[in-house]
Amino acid sequence: MALSGFESARIGIYTDNTETIDKENIFTIEPKEKGSVVSATISNLSPTITPIYGSDQEWKAGSKGHGAISVAFIANAIPQEIRQKILGMATFDGGISGIGKKTESPYCVFEMISHDATDESVGAHLALVKGTFHLTTVAPKTNTNTTVYDQEQLTFSATDRDSDGFAYFEALEDEKNYDASKWETKIFGIPLTTDGAASTPSVSGSTTSDPKVSGTPTA
Repeated sequence: MALSGFESARIGIYTDNTETIDKENIFTIEPKEKGSVVSATISNLSPTITPIYGSDQEWKAGSKGHGAISVAFIANAIPQEIRQKILGMATFDGGISGIGKKTESPYCVFEMISHDATDESVGAHLALVKGTFHLTTVAPKTNTNTTVYDQEQLTFSATDRDSDGFAYFEALEDEKNYDASKWETKIFGIPLTTDGAASTPSVSGSTTSDPKVSGTPTA
C-alpha cells in the first residue's frame, strides 16, 4: 500500500483486563482537537526468517506470522489528557503527572489515517489492534531567530489480539466492499459511524509502512 500524507490518528484504550473499548475512551489526534500528527513508521511486520533444516537441507522457511512489530510515532502535539492516559501516567493535585517504577501503560488500539498515493482523494487506514505506548524522547531546544518546537516522540509496541490472533489490519476506502462501520467494529469492537460510507474521525476528547505529512493536514 503506497501512502500519501498522514491525516490523523485514533487511539482506543482497552478497559482493564478486557479487549473491549468504551466509546469515551477513543480519542482522535488532529488539528481541530488541538493535536497534530507527523509520522508513524511501522517496523517488523514481516517475521524473522529462521530456516528449519532436516535431512541435510532446508526443510521449511520458518516464516509464519510476523515480527516484533513496533511503531515510531511522532506528533507535533498530543493533548495532555490523552498523553497521560495512553502512557498510564500518574496524576497529582496541582496539574502534575509523572512516570515511575510502577507506571504501566494500558493496552491500546492505534489507527493511522492516511491517503492512497495513487489517488489522494481515497482514505487509507492502518491499524495495530493491541499494544502499549511508551514515551521515547523529551528534548526541549532553545529558540533561535525562529521558534523551535519539541515534537512528541512515542513508541508503540504491538502484540496479537487474544480474541483472534491478529495484530495488523489495513484498508482503502475505495475497495469494493469497504464499509466504515465494519472497519471500526473490526478495529475498535464498536461502530463509530452511522452508515457504510468512508468515515471521518469524529470521536473527540475522549515491510515498513511510513505515513508522513505532506502539506497541511486536513481535519
